[in-house]
Amino acid sequence: MTDNPYETTSEQQGLQGNPQPATGMGRCSVTGKAYPEDELVTFQGQLVSAEGKQILLDRLQTGADMSDELGRPGVWRRFGCIFLDGILLTVFAFLLRAMMGVPFIAPATDPKFLHQRIAADSVVFAVEILYFGLLHGWQGKSIGKIVGHLRVVNLDGTSISKRKAFGRAIAYEFGGLMIVLASIFGVGLGNPVIVLSGLILGLVWIATDNICALADARLQRSLHDRICGTRVIFER
Repeated sequence: MTDNPYETTSEQQGLQGNPQPATGMGRCSVTGKAYPEDELVTFQGQLVSAEGKQILLDRLQTGADMSDELGRPGVWRRFGCIFLDGILLTVFAFLLRAMMGVPFIAPATDPKFLHQRIAADSVVFAVEILYFGLLHGWQGKSIGKIVGHLRVVNLDGTSISKRKAFGRAIAYEFGGLMIVLASIFGVGLGNPVIVLSGLILGLVWIATDNICALADARLQRSLHDRICGTRVIFER
């Protein structure tokens, strides 16, 4: 079996040398077998049967070379899209805090604005989860990914469900959520150890999330991608 799922084997070449399938039939790009057209689906621009699709998924999950049928996004492209989304959400958080009278750079240990910070941070995190959950669940693309021509998909290249999109958004935001919750509870209880612990754990989560993507040269799956069974592809 070849490493490239779309590279034809000698068996497939023999099949492809045959006349075109009969009317109402089509040929799977992976197995080379003929199937009724209603049993074939378009997968990354190729006609694939259920058997062929499973072959691609098995190779992906076992680490086989998947060629580039699911385009790698590129490290700089992906982080550029993340940066753009981050800028948009940061501007929103800044404006919200300004309207609520909370200094944007107020120290986490300052109890003076505790209640306003709780309200503001709760709204910000709700909006961030809605932002990624709704947009990724709708078409797999946030605004940053639209600009960068990226899309979040399942491992087999199919669109993710709305439930998975929201789960992925929560996993993506989890590090920041730990930092905010620890600072809120730590200040409320007057315990700086809680604040420091939350900060360290949150930063470790965020760092691990990014390191996973950088270390995975083949698929560039971050920690939240691995948790949710997703990946990001580049759509040319």
